[in-house]
Amino acid sequence: MNRPNFFKKNFPWGLMAFFAIVIAVTALAPYATFNSANFNNATMRFATETNLKFIGLFVHAFSSGIALVIGPFQFLQRLRDRRPILHRWMGRIYLTSVLIGGLSAFVIAPGLISGLVGEVGLMSLAALWLWTGLMAYINIRAGNVEVHRNWMTRNYALTFAGVMLRVWMGILITTQMPMLETKYAGDFNNLFVEVYRVVMWLSWVPNLIVAEWIIQRRQALQTSFVTAKTLPRY
Repeated sequence: MNRPNFFKKNFPWGLMAFFAIVIAVTALAPYATFNSANFNNATMRFATETNLKFIGLFVHAFSSGIALVIGPFQFLQRLRDRRPILHRWMGRIYLTSVLIGGLSAFVIAPGLISGLVGEVGLMSLAALWLWTGLMAYINIRAGNVEVHRNWMTRNYALTFAGVMLRVWMGILITTQMPMLETKYAGDFNNLFVEVYRVVMWLSWVPNLIVAEWIIQRRQALQTSFVTAKTLPRY
């Protein structure tokens, strides 16, 4: 095995899996304490608002975390080839987690501190998450493996919003902090709300664009490979 080529080929997957696991663990840790004082600015008030919101928050967080961690392993060719039964069961757990996480998002979306813009952003993400998951399930049941793979690529791009939300939050808060006094009247909560409003869209729209690029590139490579095989040899 050519180790440099192996690591180069698998580096993007490894990076994705690393961030997915790290973010899932760190994001879920505050909820595991069941202490609302450990929640972030956006979710803290769900603990006292209504029991439905409180339960919805926990259901959404943990189901989304499970999907985030399982997702990368569903793209491993070696796992699919050598452990097809494990791959199928992990896929079932993943899509069940997406279903639960997507539905629970509609419970917690109304009343977000980011206002209507943020609410629509989260509900749009949830709707597309559920739809792409459904299309992935329908196509694998129909035996359309390649189409299933494309829908799973789109779906995990949306799942990965859980990672990118934290990344963009960090970037935008850092870039906005120098303007805390002038733009936000010295109120960090105003800054947080403004940033949160943006990341409700920024966390997943670019992900989908990247997913479509990956799908189109993969299809182009497959087409060129098939064409090369069918060309007459002289």
